[in-house]
Formats: sequence, C-alpha cells, structure tokens
Amino acid sequence: MNKITVHGNVTGKPELRFSRSGVPVATFTVAANRRRLNRGTGRWIDLPPVFHRVVCFNGLAENIAASLDKGATVAVTGEFADDSYKRDDGTQVRRIQIEAADVAASLRYATATLVKNTRPAQDAQRAEPDAAQRHDDMPADETGPESGTRPELAIVGSD
Repeated sequence: MNKITVHGNVTGKPELRFSRSGVPVATFTVAANRRRLNRGTGRWIDLPPVFHRVVCFNGLAENIAASLDKGATVAVTGEFADDSYKRDDGTQVRRIQIEAADVAASLRYATATLVKNTRPAQDAQRAEPDAAQRHDDMPADETGPESGTRPELAIVGSD
C-alpha cells in the first residue's frame, strides 16, 4: 500500500503551472512538526520539522492555487511518487514527493467559506432531470452532489 496522510503547514504560496498538454499542476511544500515526550523529565521536546513536497493535478491544482497560502494548516492525502531525475552534469538526484489525491484545510485556527465550482464540460453532458425526479425541497438552481459541482475552499482568516 502506497498511501499517506500528512498534517502540517504550507511553507509558501503554491505554484501553479501547466504541462505541455495544458494540464494544471500545482506544487507546494508542507512542514510537518513533530514532538516527543521525554519520559525522564515529563516534558515535550520539539523535533526538527519534516518537509514534504506535494504535487497535484487538474481541478485540485487550480483550487489549491486559488485557496491556499503560506501558513495554512492542511491535511494532504495521496501516494508517494518518485520524482528522481538526472542533472545536466550526469549526477542522479533522488527525490520522493506526495502526489495528492485530496487536500483539506484545517479549521482549527482559520475559517473558510466553501464556493462550489462548476465543471462546464460535464455539466453540458448532463441532462437536467425533470421535475418528477427532483426533490420537492430542492430548488432548480440548487448546487450539490446532484448538480455535478465541486467545492472550492477559500481561507478567510487565521490566527
């Protein structure tokens, strides 16, 4: 199994780029702080943080670039991916990164407002359900799982 979840703070503004084929790609780094209990003294000891490079694609990449900033506390879920490469001088650089499947902002020290994004390509393909298929309490312009929209998370404020 190659799954990981990392909780930490974003160390800088995520960088959004586009691949040659036009796929959005966002990269950022998460610093995961660590503490250990010294059983002899009963005190907590802060250990050096571990920095994780994170990459994500498509709509997730665009939402991250629009929503996250330095200092945001996040939970990143994804898989380890090999990002090794060879430099121009022939030396091999070995690097592992997290390919994010999902990123969630922590609301412990910040507030957020969810704004649903529409997905035009899929919305155009969906047929509007007729009135008999709709819930009586759901207005025609309501957004939600039935409408094919996805939420965007915007950090409103933090401590």
